[in-house]
Amino acid sequence: MDNIPEQQVLDTFDALVAEDLIVYGPHTKHQLTDEGFPMEFRICPALLTKPHTTTASNTNYNHTRRWGPGSDMFCPSERLILCQLNNTHDLALNLFCVDRPQLLILTSDSYRRQHEMLHADDFTAVLDVLRKWEGWYAIFNCGEKGGCSRVHKHLQGLRGAPYAWEALVRAAKGEGKVPFQFFMHRFEAGFTKVDVADVLRVYTEMLGRCRQVLGLNHDEEICPHNVVLWDDSIVVIPRRAGIWKGASANTGGMLGSVWVPDQAEVEKWLQLGCANVLRELGVPS
Repeated sequence: MDNIPEQQVLDTFDALVAEDLIVYGPHTKHQLTDEGFPMEFRICPALLTKPHTTTASNTNYNHTRRWGPGSDMFCPSERLILCQLNNTHDLALNLFCVDRPQLLILTSDSYRRQHEMLHADDFTAVLDVLRKWEGWYAIFNCGEKGGCSRVHKHLQGLRGAPYAWEALVRAAKGEGKVPFQFFMHRFEAGFTKVDVADVLRVYTEMLGRCRQVLGLNHDEEICPHNVVLWDDSIVVIPRRAGIWKGASANTGGMLGSVWVPDQAEVEKWLQLGCANVLRELGVPS
């Protein structure tokens, strides 16, 4: 990974926002706790332009170039691309943002798909980013039931910490409970020194456990799940659904931060009960 100063990334982000190439707008927050689990809703009207399912389109970008012949990701400007990672991935700015900025780590092979499990080259690329920039975490939404909205395989990078991270840490220690099942492993060597093979081994073992709780008996069956890499740890969350009674969440939502375009979406969650939604999207704990 190139030695790119974070300030340079911010400057590029701000310039692309000013040119309306990146969708980024102000947001308000609604914070609460449900059954002891911390939640925040970020209400950002700019998200109305974001495609929220793998089949959705956006007329503002439909005629711009894609990220390769097999991609459904839009690339209206080459300036979105920050650098290449190991000739396997692009590190880029996310086109639809609530945080300033947000990152994409996309496979250079535009035919790789979001329902695939992560591989060694994916972990090599994402660890390259996390090792260079402190205070960032990475997420992966595997499959539509995992909350993905695009099928070109990609991870996302955001500034940490994940909103409900400490609730998961306490639950992993047996000091509390969250509404859904998850698997957590902390690497004693830390992200700076851990071998990619060790990360892949732990992740693969966790996927096996996800398959068990989801009742998936055949290797060819897609195993929808979420992945979080933060604080020298990996979390994997098995997913049963991407949406339940109109309420949806990706990895960030399962970690307590739900981004919505309007108050009506918040009310939907509140009427259903936030903990109930998380249980239905994941596997009840």
